[in-house]
Amino acid sequence: MHVAIMTDSTSDLGPGAEALFQIDVIPLMVTFGDEVFRDGVDLTSGEFYSRLSKADALPTTSQPSPAVFHDLFRKRLDEGKDVVGIFIASTLSGTYQTAVMTRSRFAPEEQERITIIDSRHSTGNLGLLVIEACRKRDLGAGAAAIRDHILDLIPRLRLYSTFDTLKYLRMGGRLSAAATVAGNLLNITPVVTLYDGKISVVAKIRRSPSSFRKWLKDKILGEPPDPGSTAVFLHADDLALTAPMREEFKLLLPQESTYDLCLGAVIGAHTGPGAHGLVYVAKEK
Repeated sequence: MHVAIMTDSTSDLGPGAEALFQIDVIPLMVTFGDEVFRDGVDLTSGEFYSRLSKADALPTTSQPSPAVFHDLFRKRLDEGKDVVGIFIASTLSGTYQTAVMTRSRFAPEEQERITIIDSRHSTGNLGLLVIEACRKRDLGAGAAAIRDHILDLIPRLRLYSTFDTLKYLRMGGRLSAAATVAGNLLNITPVVTLYDGKISVVAKIRRSPSSFRKWLKDKILGEPPDPGSTAVFLHADDLALTAPMREEFKLLLPQESTYDLCLGAVIGAHTGPGAHGLVYVAKEK
């Protein structure tokens, strides 16, 4: 392989991703109180949600150090590879900026061999971009072609997720106390999206997986997926939540390249357990 693909742990590709996709995954740091963990290394998804359920405050996350980027860039360049790094949205973390700053410390001719992309996304959106980058690499594409492909996909990504509990949205300040009480009384939950680096509410529905699937089906019909792309089913440490979506949308989504990803610490801290959703690439208009 002449191109090294890199990402960070907020891509939520899970254990074994480095070997499966032949990529480098740089962990962010997750802090619960006085304890600091490397996301996905010292702290698995199951352990994360177990700790989250007992926490009085949401955990915080921090970006990797420049030294981590420098050592990995150096290693791959010395192997004769060009580097393509696709990282969490710059609006959500300083990870992208750290990667760019680290690249500037290399010689000019080496900087030209390091491509850094602000994904404008996180979690399954970022994971999907990384998977697509690997597909292009495995077909023999160079760094420039991979970059152009990813930049084309970014504005066409669609992520929709819903929640089983409003507790963590309230703890994170994304939902007022009054809205939380009203939502619980009426059994209403928001549907959120992540687009261009911003998390926003796009609908409010009855809190049930079937209601979400009905809403999501209408959305997919209105914005059909690109048949040649990847689709990602998201869950918060409960894989059983993705099975009904797979069945419901088996004729609407591309089936040859679909993945189940567990929401990690950065997004999972705000969703809590029971969240689930879908990521796909909308067809070009």
